[in-house]
Amino acid sequence: MNDFLKAMHFRHACKIFDENKKISNEQFLEILESGRMSPSSMGVEPTRFLVIQDKGLKERLREACWNQIQITSCSHLVVLKSLIQPVTPPSSYMDRVSLRRGKNDGEQKKWVGYYNKFLKSNEARGISVRNWVEKQAYIAASSMMNYAAFIGIDSCPIEGFEAKQVDEILQIDTFKECVSIILCFGYRIKEQQKRYRLSLDELVEYR
Repeated sequence: MNDFLKAMHFRHACKIFDENKKISNEQFLEILESGRMSPSSMGVEPTRFLVIQDKGLKERLREACWNQIQITSCSHLVVLKSLIQPVTPPSSYMDRVSLRRGKNDGEQKKWVGYYNKFLKSNEARGISVRNWVEKQAYIAASSMMNYAAFIGIDSCPIEGFEAKQVDEILQIDTFKECVSIILCFGYRIKEQQKRYRLSLDELVEYR
């Protein structure tokens, strides 16, 4: 088994972190970098990383996250936010994104037309802009947790939270963005319990 697959077997949703062990700044920046370099649909990069360092803010978030101890026991807490309004044309943000795609006005307009067609196709399938950008946050979250595991750091994704309370605590402009997922990083204090996964035979179909 190669080192990456070993890391995938090492990774689990850590429920209790060792509050006395902290991730080094260098390694935490590497985790953030793995999120920054994650793929995003259409290359729009809608995910933003809010690092929560204030102890009082962590305690308030814990209450809004169904009192899950990971929020306050982890070494580093990252809230993944997703842009909504800025990635909905017309917007100055999308102007900057489209300019990266084309060297002239014609190429830029062509890309904008393709992007708008893509959004309309999503809408026809019942996928709102918010649904779409939240999916991109999960790609970044996966990259960050997998990289953390690769360097021996534990993590836990938090989906269980009261969205309205979290928005109020973090002063989120819900017209502009939304909180997609919260990630806890640190070091386990207990050995990992046995994990259960379906076999490849049950998961994979060849045609």
